[in-house]
Amino acid sequence: MARSAKNQVAEKKREAETPSEEQLELSNSSSSESELDGLSEEEDEEELEDEDVVGQKDSSSVHTLKKLDAKKTDSAKSSKKNAKSTKADNLSGIIYVSRLPKGFHERELAKYFSQFGDLREVRLARNKKTGNSRHYGFVEFVNKEDALVAEDTMHNYLLMGHLLQVVALPKGKKIEKLYRYKQRAFQQTPVKKTAQELKQNAMDKHAQREQKLSAKGISFQW
Repeated sequence: MARSAKNQVAEKKREAETPSEEQLELSNSSSSESELDGLSEEEDEEELEDEDVVGQKDSSSVHTLKKLDAKKTDSAKSSKKNAKSTKADNLSGIIYVSRLPKGFHERELAKYFSQFGDLREVRLARNKKTGNSRHYGFVEFVNKEDALVAEDTMHNYLLMGHLLQVVALPKGKKIEKLYRYKQRAFQQTPVKKTAQELKQNAMDKHAQREQKLSAKGISFQW
């Protein structure tokens, strides 16, 4: 009896010392909740750090625009205008145009370059024998600034497969001195003789030569 009582007391102590299944489940659930809380807190901290980094990047990528000083821009524009005016003062208002394509004559030159300003004179160099174009000419503008604009725009301009060469001539140049055949009017000689007439003239000349040679005692037959 004494042993059985002792055994009962020992079993009660063991039961008291060993935790029940409900206690184990509660302890496991509490530990998992604490772990989840810790993970969520770490994730929140990482998200905050990422947001701070993104905010820093966005702030660094933002461009700040600075307003230009009106005085500086006005001075730059005035300096450019002064430079153009001084350059135009040293020009004669005449531009030299070369590498003109075939069929581009005085009328075409006047129409094409009149878009830059009023023209005073247009001359095309021609061959004095045939009257054909020599593929260069001169255009004189009323305003010298228009000649400067035409040079800047049309130099090395591709026109009908030709690169135009446009040069503004300096002050003192005149078209009358540059255009060599100004006062010579070309007239094409009409061909009225036929092939038979030309052949007959050649035979008559040969007969005259034979007569002259026979008079001198030289016999020559051809």
